[in-house]
Amino acid sequence: MVRRNAERRAALVDAAIEVLAREGARGLTFRAVDSEAKVPGGTASNYFVNRDELLIQAARRVYERLEPDPATVERQLATAPTREAYTELMLEVVGRVSGFRTGYLALLELRLEATRRPALRTLLSERVRADVDANVAYHEGSGLPGD
Repeated sequence: MVRRNAERRAALVDAAIEVLAREGARGLTFRAVDSEAKVPGGTASNYFVNRDELLIQAARRVYERLEPDPATVERQLATAPTREAYTELMLEVVGRVSGFRTGYLALLELRLEATRRPALRTLLSERVRADVDANVAYHEGSGLPGD
């Protein structure tokens, strides 16, 4: 039976991200997630059908936590496309990534693991493609030089 407590599930996924960053994909076990989340043994296996689902949820959560604040997006879209505005955006992006070091490390592990797991590969490929498309559209719309 898969559990539905959203807060507990999010805490388990966040724990999985920490385990991925510290131990790598090979170290990601339900037991390791339970230990990291400081919950009774067997809890993670009650929330995730299998390890593949845990990996996919971890990937989604990393991207969710790396998403820019909606106010930042609105401000960027409302601001004239200048080098200064673009520089501010890049600084915000770098700050977001560097502020979530374990998420970045976990994402590297997830990308490696995706070479062997088709569902994870599909999820990550779709996300990377969407990010590239959005970045290209933003840059083209900015009128800034591409060199």
